Amino acid sequence: MTTLLDGGMGQELIRRGSPRSPEFWSAWAMLEDPDLVRSIHRDYVDAGCDVLTTNSYSTYADRLRPHGLEARAEELCRAAGRLARESAREANRLVRVAGSLPPLRHSYNPSPDASYEELRDEYAVMVDHLDDAVDLFLCETMGALHEARAATDAARATGKEVWTSFTLQGGSGLHLLDGTAFDRACDVVGADAYLLNCCPPEQVSEALPVLRSATERSIGAYANAFLDMPAGWRGRDGSPLPDSRKDLGSDSYTGLVMEWVDMGADMVGGCCEIGPEHIARIRQALNDRRVD
Repeated sequence: MTTLLDGGMGQELIRRGSPRSPEFWSAWAMLEDPDLVRSIHRDYVDAGCDVLTTNSYSTYADRLRPHGLEARAEELCRAAGRLARESAREANRLVRVAGSLPPLRHSYNPSPDASYEELRDEYAVMVDHLDDAVDLFLCETMGALHEARAATDAARATGKEVWTSFTLQGGSGLHLLDGTAFDRACDVVGADAYLLNCCPPEQVSEALPVLRSATERSIGAYANAFLDMPAGWRGRDGSPLPDSRKDLGSDSYTGLVMEWVDMGADMVGGCCEIGPEHIARIRQALNDRRVD
């Protein structure tokens, strides 16, 4: 059975009133309007997702430091876990919670400015703050091998399931942004599942068969619907958020997702600009296929 993930949190928060800031949205929501986060989680549950992802993509100390909120990283990470867990408990069915472990030195970065050991230790802090609330960990939007390994190793120490997801955003080949081939990445990282996320669905469609051939473990994908995200984009340094595509409504995106299922994807969902209406349509398509 295909596992249905939720959709994006950041762009959905912005759409519903959070400041259009590429570096501060999740922390702002937990500080100023936690009910907004809760409502988005609930909408994804109502849409039929099997897994909720914590709103912890920007709640770690390094990202909060420029805003004078470094000391509140634990509070915000724990709040992200609690809000997702509460929403999952309110469902009348099993909904698991995945703890999001994001890139710690910019998204879409092929060469993070930190060693494996430094990143692993920072991830271990996030893992500790999320552990009580989550069923599994999702190391997402990983662009560099040592970053993916650091996040996965830190999460693995809990004994819980770990999924590791690579991004192709800004890249030009069917490999990690740092040039690592998928087969080597899967061999070195050692996760329970491997996914592709936060890149155009066309890149996912091209790369997913390569990922499928690289590992015998579960694979998956959840794309974004950004328009013209340039290589080297750095939201934390002031790069503006790109506009959303107009050609990826719920029907067209679902059509692509079902192609990924046919390619062997075991878990599917959405990333930035993919919202509850998309997830609901995917749920319908998955259910229709089971009936057929």
